[in-house]
Amino acid sequence: MHITKSNINKFIEGSSMDCSNKGITNIEYIPDGITGLNCHSNRLTELPKLPESLIGLYCGDNKLTELPILPNSLIGLYCSVNKLTELPKLHESLEYLSCGNNKLTSLPKLPESLISLYCQYNNLPYDITIDNIKEHNKLIKRKEILSRICV
Repeated sequence: MHITKSNINKFIEGSSMDCSNKGITNIEYIPDGITGLNCHSNRLTELPKLPESLIGLYCGDNKLTELPILPNSLIGLYCSVNKLTELPKLHESLEYLSCGNNKLTSLPKLPESLISLYCQYNNLPYDITIDNIKEHNKLIKRKEILSRICV
C-alpha cells in the first residue's frame, strides 16, 4: 500500500499521522504541521522529507537503509529494527534515541540532551550508553580532526 496525497487524510488525526502496521511500502509525503509520525511495522525502505514541525518519529520495524535529514524540532527518534548503516546528524533537541537492531557501524556526535539511549545489537566497535556520551563525542571529534590532518 502507498500513502499518497489522495489517501493521506485517513491516517491523520489532529497533528499526528499513524500508519503503523498497515503493510505500507511507500509514503509520498508528510504534510507540514505534523508533530508525530508513527509508521512502525511496515515495509518501508525510505521516508520522504520530514516536516520541520515533527517532534516524534516512530519508524521502527521496517526495511529502512537510511533516514532523511532530521528536523531541528525532533525530540524522539525510534528507528530500531531496520537496516540502517548510519544515522544523519542528530540535533541538540533530541532527548530519546532508540536505534538498536540495525547495521550501524558508528554513531554520529550524540546530543548531550539525550535522556534515553538504546543502540544495542548493531555493529558498533564499542558500547555506547547514556553514561558515556561525552567520551563517545570526544572520540568522534578526534576522528574528525585526524581525517582533516591525514588527507
